[in-house]
Amino acid sequence: MKKKLIALLLTSVLVVTGLVGCGSTATSTVEKEAPKSTTEATPAEKKFKVGISIQSLENSYWAGVFGEVETLLKQKGWDYSILACNDKSATQIQQIENFITNGVDLIMVHPSDPNAIEDYLQKAREAGIKVMSWDDKMKNTDLNWVLDNTKLGHTIGTAAAEFINKNYSADNKAKVAIMNYPQTPILAERENGILAALKEVAGDKFEVVAQQPALDAKTALSNMETIFQSNPDVKVVCSIGSGGDIGGNEAFMTKLKGTIPADVGIFSADATQQQLEAIVKGQASRASVGFEGSNKKTAEAVVALYEKLMNGEKFSEQNLFRPLLVIDKDNANTFLADYK
Repeated sequence: MKKKLIALLLTSVLVVTGLVGCGSTATSTVEKEAPKSTTEATPAEKKFKVGISIQSLENSYWAGVFGEVETLLKQKGWDYSILACNDKSATQIQQIENFITNGVDLIMVHPSDPNAIEDYLQKAREAGIKVMSWDDKMKNTDLNWVLDNTKLGHTIGTAAAEFINKNYSADNKAKVAIMNYPQTPILAERENGILAALKEVAGDKFEVVAQQPALDAKTALSNMETIFQSNPDVKVVCSIGSGGDIGGNEAFMTKLKGTIPADVGIFSADATQQQLEAIVKGQASRASVGFEGSNKKTAEAVVALYEKLMNGEKFSEQNLFRPLLVIDKDNANTFLADYK
């Protein structure tokens, strides 16, 4: 099973390699301050320059979504750069400064440290550049595309708690591991939501015996194997994202030799193709909270927002919240079909 994971990770690396530092050869046909006229190109004809800085592209969710974003930007003939800062704010600041120097029309950031980049985003807006944040409620932006991360965590925790209520009792408590990432504030909110829901819904039928950071599947696999060494009876995992789910599932599949009992389950966010396939196959992954429905639909939604911003559309609120969709064995095939 570990060989399968290595192959999947290599695939993600190839996707990431194709994204970092990439750009189309098209150039913008619209001046930023061009006067409106009856002969002006329609929005569909406009060509834009976009700079995107992502916290990490090693995660399967980000690699999958931005593979689809790249495809859409190529189709539109826009100039673009999709860069990973590898969770280093200094690197992200340099990327933002380069975007400003290069005169992009829009900067989208997935912040490593929101406070560290606020002033740089202000400089971008002063230069006439539209600014969008993914995940964080920033001040110096035109739009923040965000999740209610406490609510998201609560949704994950509720699904896990309902599973615990079905399979465990106060006399037979579920041993629970949490795959977290408290270094990032929004992911700490997500973890807090998970823990609150477990307590509210499952009461005294569980105990959290381990909490380990896991943004990517490789780290999650290693940490899950460590958890099993000291807590071999862990059977329920709650993860803040896809990495903890995928790595945790691989660890369970190896430990249990591919046969997953009814009382073993992983509950998470992101609902990537790999997670949905595991749910459909009856592996340890039981439910994942998704958003727009698939990588493709998420990419379409975010690129549509880019276009609206660059065409001057105004939003009634600075914070635009994304939907939450619980995907489990009852509806996973419906969402999985969109990946094929």
